[in-house]
Amino acid sequence: MTRLFRSLSFRLALTYAMLFSLSVGLLFAAGYWLRVIQPMSEVRVAVEGEAARIGAVYRKSGIDAARSALDLRAHTPAARMPFHVLVAPDGQIVAANLPSWAPAAASGLSVIEADKFVDGFEIDHSAFVRDRTMPDGGRLIVGRDVQDIVDDEDLLRTGALWMLFGSLALGITGGWLMSRAIGKRIDSVTSTALQVMAGDLSGRVPVRGTQDDFDRLSATLNLMLSRIEGLFETVRRVSDNAAHELRTPLARLAGKLEVLEQDVCKDAAASPAIAASVAEAIAEANRLRGILAALIRISRLEGGRATLHVQRTDVVQLLEDVVEFYQPEAERRDIALTLDAHRPLVADLDLDMVFQAISNLLDNALKHVPEGSRVDVRAGRQDGELVLGVFDDGPGLRPADLARVTEPFFRAEGSTSVPGDGLGLSMVAAIAQVHGARIEFSDNRPGLVVVLRFPLR
Repeated sequence: MTRLFRSLSFRLALTYAMLFSLSVGLLFAAGYWLRVIQPMSEVRVAVEGEAARIGAVYRKSGIDAARSALDLRAHTPAARMPFHVLVAPDGQIVAANLPSWAPAAASGLSVIEADKFVDGFEIDHSAFVRDRTMPDGGRLIVGRDVQDIVDDEDLLRTGALWMLFGSLALGITGGWLMSRAIGKRIDSVTSTALQVMAGDLSGRVPVRGTQDDFDRLSATLNLMLSRIEGLFETVRRVSDNAAHELRTPLARLAGKLEVLEQDVCKDAAASPAIAASVAEAIAEANRLRGILAALIRISRLEGGRATLHVQRTDVVQLLEDVVEFYQPEAERRDIALTLDAHRPLVADLDLDMVFQAISNLLDNALKHVPEGSRVDVRAGRQDGELVLGVFDDGPGLRPADLARVTEPFFRAEGSTSVPGDGLGLSMVAAIAQVHGARIEFSDNRPGLVVVLRFPLR
């Protein structure tokens, strides 16, 4: 229901229904004024005038003269049937053509029933009357038939209610149907967009062939996606070719440098400075090979071209292996490295990728915390997710750096002196993406907390 009221199409349909109901209401109001209020005002003026005239005759000439005036009025042709009642001061009815009236005089003008029976059939009449008490205690009622006006009033009121509720009901129903139909088309666009965001550029929006606005939009989006897919394929081919072309020269360079190093070591006349330079050159060549390999793998992960080898994994065993691998480095720097995870804790993961992700996080933490610090690795289930976290009490990150920390080659302020290429957290983010996981960074006060949240299948 919340989604229905948030739907733009439903709100537009409901707004149109309300505006339509308002316009219908205005039309009925105009009709009510023309068919009820205006005619009733004319009858009111006529009845008031007749009541005043006959009342004047009563007061001036007596009750018999008033009866004669009423008889003359009753036999005078008019557009509306005349009604009257004349009661003597002693309560005797002198003249009357109303079937019934109120026992006591009413103040002002009123509408009363004046139905008649002709040949056993009831004929509906409504009399708009002026009821007056005369100075001598007599009673004079003068009126005219307004049955047609009353009928029009009932018809207009009933019709207005039916039109109002009918318009709103049709508007709500039409809005729901429109929202549902449009929502399905929008959902298809959304699902395609999510598919493309997940790395599958082959996703396309379904086209129904109706040539409507949504079909034209879908065709335009599909054309755009085809162009994007083509551009990405071009970039991939160029990057793959470039990686292939660079990988071989780097391997040859590293090989030649290693041969050169061996020759320098054999040459007793070679200076130690030359040997050190050759060793540095080999290290740089290997570093370039490592950067290139990491960039290629990140690109494949983010582009959805990496194959996941998902298997049921003992998460505690995986973390124990990572912690054991980094324990010597932690002990060398007097860093307390601990693991907080309890069995049973299993999940469907790509073991190698998650091992690399946790290794990168631990390596990053151990590089940035000072000696004598503490690094904790924790794991558990929370809200239907597998949560893996690395907590340290190092310098942490500035809030401005948290949004950029997973960018390739990004180095936070103050970390330029720390060994590394700025690709470790980019690799972790790419591995999380292919697993459908989230990576979160927060302040450990002091230090940094990095948490990976994997959906449990």
